[in-house]
Amino acid sequence: MTTRAQGQRDVALTSLPFRGIAINDDTNNTTSVTVYASDSGILFINKKTGTTTYTLPAVADGKGKVFLFYSYVANNLVIAGASSILVGGTSGAGIVGATVTLTALIGGWAVVIGDGSNYFVLPGVGTWTYST
Repeated sequence: MTTRAQGQRDVALTSLPFRGIAINDDTNNTTSVTVYASDSGILFINKKTGTTTYTLPAVADGKGKVFLFYSYVANNLVIAGASSILVGGTSGAGIVGATVTLTALIGGWAVVIGDGSNYFVLPGVGTWTYST
């Protein structure tokens, strides 16, 4: 077994872990949001009426990226990742799916971290379900 050295990382994260806020609301925004690799460190706040889907960048482009999602409204928030999302929790660890969905809850949140092969969803508040 190889000993891990202090500070050793398999995937380096950006030196600016929190870079800003993007608010999606009913004014001029959409129910289908594209998330770019350069959006790493941004908190996406969903205030849009109805189900809103955030589509992650290609998994290879997500290496070392962190995306944060928060629901301000009681509508479904969907995170789509092209069959590369791993989720854990009450349903079991290591479940691979194409999407994870927060069911209509104000204050629901999740953090998504990419390693270049998968996206790992760290579900916070709310009921998050996956689908393939």
